Amino acid sequence: MVKIPGGIYNLGYSGKQFCYDNELPEHKVYLETYLIDPFPVTNEDFQSFMNDGGYDDFNLWLADGWDLVREHEWKAPLYWIYEKEESRWMKKDFRGTLELDPKEPVVNVSFYEADAYARWAGKRLPTEAEWEKAASWNDDLQLKCSYPWGEDCNVARYANVFESKTWAPCRIGTYEQSKSYFGCYQMIGDVWEWTSSEYSLYPRFKSKFSEYTDKWAINQKVLRGGSFATPSLQIRNSYRNYFRPSERIPFSGFRCVVDV
Repeated sequence: MVKIPGGIYNLGYSGKQFCYDNELPEHKVYLETYLIDPFPVTNEDFQSFMNDGGYDDFNLWLADGWDLVREHEWKAPLYWIYEKEESRWMKKDFRGTLELDPKEPVVNVSFYEADAYARWAGKRLPTEAEWEKAASWNDDLQLKCSYPWGEDCNVARYANVFESKTWAPCRIGTYEQSKSYFGCYQMIGDVWEWTSSEYSLYPRFKSKFSEYTDKWAINQKVLRGGSFATPSLQIRNSYRNYFRPSERIPFSGFRCVVDV
């Protein structure tokens, strides 16, 4: 894990290019020092949680999540298939049905599954402010960058996004040049990352899309970072996505943090 220093951080978008209204206005938040995973959680990592009875231990789950586990008999991420004869896990995705790659970021997990894994690992999910600082802050220059690698807006050069045409997350560590200042990989592209933050609108928010933005700001969790299906012009460190915590979309993964 890598250490992110605490202090005052300006959360939100501060540039002069296009952004969505829910990225505004930039505002100050205070963060304690924390550690964050340099990579998203992988299939291999998540299998360890499964093999240790993660889906059977109610102590790891939020109450609503445990209800879903029992109701739908969740035993693995969505579209994972266990072949008993070969003793192996397969995964169905846009490429077809393939043997599970242990070093790919796990996808098709709900917020509840991500949260349960984090508890099992003795960690937690980051807040969106913690995620954004790890992706954005350059401690040497004492400034916030639009992308983990800096200000170069040629996103497809640095990250696995829609223009990459991979239709799946890349193995961890693939994009060496995309590291953040603190050494976090693949914070843009590959998988949308669940955070612990409730999706709410920032202080002093002013809607530009009243029939769209305002009505969704309830009962949802924030995801950050984009995915292999996100167009490069749409994504930057401050971009905020949101889904209901029960949803197991094919683009959602996560990484964890630990308090210092």
